Amino acid sequence: MTTQNKGINWFITAWLVLMVTGLPANQLRAQDPTDSLIINVGKSQIIFLVRDKDDLKTLKNYDLNQILQKLSLQLNADSTLTSEATGVVSDTTIVVEEKEEEAIADDRTIENLEYRERERDYDNDYDDDDDERRRRRGPRVFSRHFFNIELGTNNYLQDGKFPDENNEPYAVRPWGSWYVGLVSVNQTYVGGPLYIEWGPSVTWYNFKFEEDAARIVDGDVTEFIIDQDPDVNFEKSKLTVAYVNFSVVPMIMSREDGRRNRSWSFYDKKDEDAGFRFGVGGYVGYRIASYSKTVIREGGDKNKDRDKDSFNLNNLRYGLRAQIGFRGTDLFFNYDLNELFNGGQGPKLNAFSIGLVL
Repeated sequence: MTTQNKGINWFITAWLVLMVTGLPANQLRAQDPTDSLIINVGKSQIIFLVRDKDDLKTLKNYDLNQILQKLSLQLNADSTLTSEATGVVSDTTIVVEEKEEEAIADDRTIENLEYRERERDYDNDYDDDDDERRRRRGPRVFSRHFFNIELGTNNYLQDGKFPDENNEPYAVRPWGSWYVGLVSVNQTYVGGPLYIEWGPSVTWYNFKFEEDAARIVDGDVTEFIIDQDPDVNFEKSKLTVAYVNFSVVPMIMSREDGRRNRSWSFYDKKDEDAGFRFGVGGYVGYRIASYSKTVIREGGDKNKDRDKDSFNLNNLRYGLRAQIGFRGTDLFFNYDLNELFNGGQGPKLNAFSIGLVL
């Protein structure tokens, strides 16, 4: 305690003793001759509860500045309860205990009050349109939801090779074999730089065959042939398979802004501070539709034929998924670990897709 504070405490002690013996009635009211002292200060009151006259001497051990600081924090914190109509602040009681012959304030209470003040000031100042303040704040939630569209190309491998290397009739064209996905993504914060992206999706494989005259022959075993009819002009042939899926992908995300690295808050694809991110996970899907489509021209007439069938396609789909992104751009890669057709009922093909997340 400084010399100045000791002088103030001695002055207050002496003043209180004088007040006990000689304060006018309109300024001093005693609820009990020996146990309380009430000092009116304007519309406010300072109340001292005294159990022994010798207790007045111990006032010199109290840091009155700290008590007043605590009182100020308490009043500021309780001001949120003030009625706008009446302007009345609820009663505030400050309890100070003496420890080892020295009165000390409850530091934990002061810290809590200061924290409440900072939170209240932040909430009052926060503006949704202020991106700088939003970047300083960091996340207050641990999960968010958004919707993605995935667009890319798909193909398949046979024993680790592309079928066109062996001139197979089911070889596909990379351009025109579009992969489309509608994805509902939940992004959940785990800790540090780790997040998990998970959720359902609906996706479509579109395998556009290299040979426009390729035809799927369905039976106990699905086969592919090349139609040799010279009178028919073949324009298109493809196989489409739709799935409903569920994926889980752990993601490592960083930010360019070092101030945010300590909070690892959610990135925004439109946020200039969104940095590098990478993840590897898995997915499982169930086939909900499949059909083949051919387009031919005969005698000047254009005919489209769509055949809905299972074609011995595998009902289940499961595999690995990788994602990589920087700022507003994300790439994905999916690889099916199981075969496209049921075992022994079609060619051994493992489908994959690669593209952009929009």
